[in-house]
Amino acid sequence: MIFSLFAPTIDTVKLILDDKDIQMDKQSDGTFVCSVDNISDGDHRYKFQISKKSGILSTSIDIIDPYTTKYDREKHIGIITIKDGKKYEEEFKWQYDHIKLPENKDLIFYELYVADFSHNGQFSGVIDQLNYLSDLGINGIELMPIIESEEKEPDWGYLPRHFFCLNSTYGSINDLKLLVDKCHQRKIRVFLDAVCNHSNKECSLALIDKDYWYYKGKHHPEDPFWWGPEFNYEFKDKQLNIKPAVKFISDVVKYWIGEFHLDGIRFDAAKQIDNYDILGHLDSVARSVRPSQPFFSQAEYVFERKDLLKENGGPVDACWSTSFHDGLRGALALVKDKLDTLGDLGTLKYSFSSKNFVNYLSCHDNERLLHDIGKKDLDAFIRIKTAIIILLTSVGIPMIRQGDELGEDREVGNYQVQKTCFPMPWNLLENDFNIRLLNTFKHLIKLRHINKSLREDPMNFFYEDNQNRIIAYSRGKNLVVVASFNKMAKTKYIIGNIPQNGMWIDYITNEQVFVDAVNNLTLDLLPFDSRLYIKQT
Repeated sequence: MIFSLFAPTIDTVKLILDDKDIQMDKQSDGTFVCSVDNISDGDHRYKFQISKKSGILSTSIDIIDPYTTKYDREKHIGIITIKDGKKYEEEFKWQYDHIKLPENKDLIFYELYVADFSHNGQFSGVIDQLNYLSDLGINGIELMPIIESEEKEPDWGYLPRHFFCLNSTYGSINDLKLLVDKCHQRKIRVFLDAVCNHSNKECSLALIDKDYWYYKGKHHPEDPFWWGPEFNYEFKDKQLNIKPAVKFISDVVKYWIGEFHLDGIRFDAAKQIDNYDILGHLDSVARSVRPSQPFFSQAEYVFERKDLLKENGGPVDACWSTSFHDGLRGALALVKDKLDTLGDLGTLKYSFSSKNFVNYLSCHDNERLLHDIGKKDLDAFIRIKTAIIILLTSVGIPMIRQGDELGEDREVGNYQVQKTCFPMPWNLLENDFNIRLLNTFKHLIKLRHINKSLREDPMNFFYEDNQNRIIAYSRGKNLVVVASFNKMAKTKYIIGNIPQNGMWIDYITNEQVFVDAVNNLTLDLLPFDSRLYIKQT
């Protein structure tokens, strides 16, 4: 059995395997190797002891194999399973790889945090709820980071430490594979939220030689956001002719997409990565592993940029839209700083109509829209209904944060938010308000699936009243949305330029309305009210 560690700036390395210390030999490519014979079958604990000379002094520390796929949290040591003298991974039989999965244009995402969504905090608990997700109508699960990160739980996972290790509190490697396979059985795609910008300061690469894989200081000193050592994708070891950070993270992406048959990737903190070439490279690496199924790449970049998109020559398929979320916070929840900067009709029209943005009412990084609205009464329902209608009729890819469909409104806050537990509030379904909310989500998700115009046609704004903050748009000729962002009710209000005259049906209430011969529609609107009309044929 061959053990290896790439550590070109280190002088000596020992393998510590169970109770044995074995000196490793350094190769010309900077890799230390050793061969160990007659290793018994079963699990073995191992780590490396690295030493580097500084003048007449030599310092030694123990590190975990950066490529280990199993890790003992209690003993802080890697685990390798041996069978017949070779590394062994438990076999898994994929049963549903043959099923054709939804195309990118048809996606409806569900952002899911395993620890809070499942009843037991594990992948098995997510599997138990797949029928619920299928019934809701989503066809893409955006898993928040599942890579081993900090030692304390709960933890969102945005500070990865052992890049090839699964967060063991979620279950085993085969538990994740079973989840993905069961999702594919239901034609639900599964996406990896990948942290490629930075790592935990205790990551093995940072301990071997931080300056070799990372920037020496902050990549962008003026940026207020800094989470840990940032990978330096520009540095090239000219002697070995490699870019070490590029090589390592490429291997990480290839492992997770290939080993677990994942259907896409989200690049966290793309603004901080600030390197379109590396995003494009990692996108190519990821999709090369899954050539037989649709693949979808996304970037989190605050604020969103259209030049990130492949349609504009950029590196990824889609970009998360902060403007969509913040604009609705301003327009419907009257959050003042968002209303002043993003709540004007021009900005709202931009975010509603932009192609290849991932749109959401809330995500893990912010408070929920219902929390910002601050109540659960008829007025609140009208506002949230308007938001749902816009989300699921917008041109971009809609994403629902777990719990939004139930009416989750607990405050996230700013203190240790990544370590706070918010289990799925299933008990909310004891209330009429929350049942209506869930049914509204289901009803509109169903419409997006069956109405081709919502997935393919552009958005046409045919009416705009800036003074009264009312807009109307169509998706195709047979679907119209009217949305008011006015805190005052409007009676006998006339919307002009409806695409077709005649009878239309309110999709939510089944009420019939008549558009006159000059294409005007007269209606009453409550504060922050909306309508979704389908042409009666």
